[in-house]
Amino acid sequence: MRNQTKLLNRSNNELDKQLNDENSKVMTDMVCYLRVANISEYQQEMIRQDLLEMVLSAQARGDDIKTVIGKDYKSFCDEVIASLPQKSIKEQVLDYLDIFLLCTAILATINVVFSKTTIDLLRNLLTDQPLNFQMPVTIGSLLSYCIILMVAIAIVNFIGKTAFKPEKEHPQNKLKRFMLGGFIGSGVMTIFLLIAWFGKQTLFTVNIFVASAFILLLYVGHILLQNITNP
Repeated sequence: MRNQTKLLNRSNNELDKQLNDENSKVMTDMVCYLRVANISEYQQEMIRQDLLEMVLSAQARGDDIKTVIGKDYKSFCDEVIASLPQKSIKEQVLDYLDIFLLCTAILATINVVFSKTTIDLLRNLLTDQPLNFQMPVTIGSLLSYCIILMVAIAIVNFIGKTAFKPEKEHPQNKLKRFMLGGFIGSGVMTIFLLIAWFGKQTLFTVNIFVASAFILLLYVGHILLQNITNP
């Protein structure tokens, strides 16, 4: 996210604080929906700014938000999104690459900071013991990374796509819920069993400073992509 998009985001965040509770809830749903739309972050912030100005004007006049947007918030957002240029295949690939770089940098940082290697290094450093800078990378850590990344993306998309759907619009009977819960529970259990069975096997070791430099490169790649994909 470059300066122009960042500034717009900060400005919108300040405007957002002026909303009353009811309008804030509607705006939150619309912003969640916009976040998973196939348009750039800059366009998302531009739409958000227009919406905030419209809603705040109505709020100042004492009008209901429905008087300026209508009752069907989803259709309103769909019309606005459809009027804008959609992201090309290249832009979508760059976006997914950006998500991959950022998520990998964050998860790898957590893995390094809380790894046994780092804890042992600190302990040995304090007790004048020999230092081992080699950090093992196990199958379990790679599997965990893949699962966390896929689940996080799925949750974000689910929340965005269903932002306008009230509970009553999800007609799942008890049997379906039971089957869905059983399927998810079995899947999670299977994954944990696989990680427990194969997870301890070391694939390779890497020097902790090399790993830190690699994480830094990932983050730099994320910043560069943000500059390329957003004005």
